[in-house]
Amino acid sequence: ANASSEATKFPSFTGKDLDGNAVNSDELFSSSKVTVMNFWFTTCKPCVGELGDLEQLNKELAEKGGQVVGVNSFTLDGNKDEIADAKDVLSKKGVTYKNIWFKSDSEAGKFTSNLFSFPTTCVIDQNGNIVGEPIVGAISSAEQRAALDKLIDQAIANSEQ
Repeated sequence: ANASSEATKFPSFTGKDLDGNAVNSDELFSSSKVTVMNFWFTTCKPCVGELGDLEQLNKELAEKGGQVVGVNSFTLDGNKDEIADAKDVLSKKGVTYKNIWFKSDSEAGKFTSNLFSFPTTCVIDQNGNIVGEPIVGAISSAEQRAALDKLIDQAIANSEQ
């Protein structure tokens, strides 16, 4: 069987980053060998607790042609107050990677709403395919980080085919 025929694409979307710049999924994913997409919200302690680890991961991935992207579920639909709160938390944690929002009634919005636990982290390859299963819970533990690294390597391999 051809592995790529079983691939699950992340739902395509148009949205914005928290500074109001337009973002679309095709450009976002195709510009990186791997995108680690982290779903979080502002009052979720484990989510906020791992932001520093994700910032460090973003720096490591940059050297391999990858990136981390955050999706704060409170900011969907571009709620100004929630965006301000999210930006406040991100700046306190020294986060420089892009955080984005899209419409809650879009397919990507429904994907976000259907997550049963936060934080959840998805690994997406250059073709926009979700690699493996989403990682549920913070990546701060060695076990979670090892699982994530495996998916990242797989995504980079997919992208280089």
